[in-house]
Amino acid sequence: MDKRTLRIDKMRYQTNRSAYSLVLLSLVVSIIALFTLINYDDFGQGSAPTRVVPDLRIGLEIALGIIMMLVTFLGAEKVKFYDPLWSKIGLFVLAGINIFRMVNIPLYAFSKNWISATTKAVTMLEFGVAAGLLIAAGVISFWKVVRLHHHLKAMEPYGNDAV
Repeated sequence: MDKRTLRIDKMRYQTNRSAYSLVLLSLVVSIIALFTLINYDDFGQGSAPTRVVPDLRIGLEIALGIIMMLVTFLGAEKVKFYDPLWSKIGLFVLAGINIFRMVNIPLYAFSKNWISATTKAVTMLEFGVAAGLLIAAGVISFWKVVRLHHHLKAMEPYGNDAV
């Protein structure tokens, strides 16, 4: 068995740590983005204090943030064990939702003059980084799942003892 085949064979017994770590890091960045957005307060600097007012749309963003936290953690656990569905579709859907969140709520809060342009840019960047991390994790996980699948297919003729 050559080194490449041995490395792929070890994937049967080892978890997908790189993709798992990227998904968890994406989760942390997404939480930071959400809290940066909803907890913004300029602490009275200027003529009138500026802060995010909790309305229906902000409430929906908070609810979406909670759901995204739970689903992203589920995705991390699934990717850790080379789940093909989450590697091929799930992480990319989550990244798409984060891209939607990147342009939706920060622009809304900025249009209402609840946040500054700097906070809008920072929040958009944080959601973008979270989406980028999910895409990177998806690509890494997809590549590993495909390699592992091909390796297991190649081992099939040897019987069930090889698997």
